[in-house]
Amino acid sequence: MDLLPTLLAASGIELPDDVAFDGLNLGPLLRNPSGKLDREALYFHYPHYYSTTTPVSAVRTRDWKLLEYYEDNRAELFHLKKDLGETTDLAKQYPERTAQLRSQLQRWRGEVGAQEPEPNPDFKTRKSDIR
Repeated sequence: MDLLPTLLAASGIELPDDVAFDGLNLGPLLRNPSGKLDREALYFHYPHYYSTTTPVSAVRTRDWKLLEYYEDNRAELFHLKKDLGETTDLAKQYPERTAQLRSQLQRWRGEVGAQEPEPNPDFKTRKSDIR
């Protein structure tokens, strides 16, 4: 998501004020690797069906990642520094963090006008691909 704003800035192209997109210009970080990125979280939103999953949104902030699944309202929480492969769901062990990240994710979806998924009763996942 940062590629477009970085390339636009590097080429000197400015978009009109009414054009918005996620992503930041990483040029300052490329010039000064010790600099800081002005972003607290990354958000992902997939309001459609894939062969391996149902509609899901996610937020990653620092070492934590929360996934929120639409069909069953399930949340999964992972501590990426200790579990990069996302194998141990910690949502039940950390209910406060789960609730906080879930609220943050829902607020972001509202702010950006994220498209809500529509149920697809004919969708069939491959059970071997689902966590």
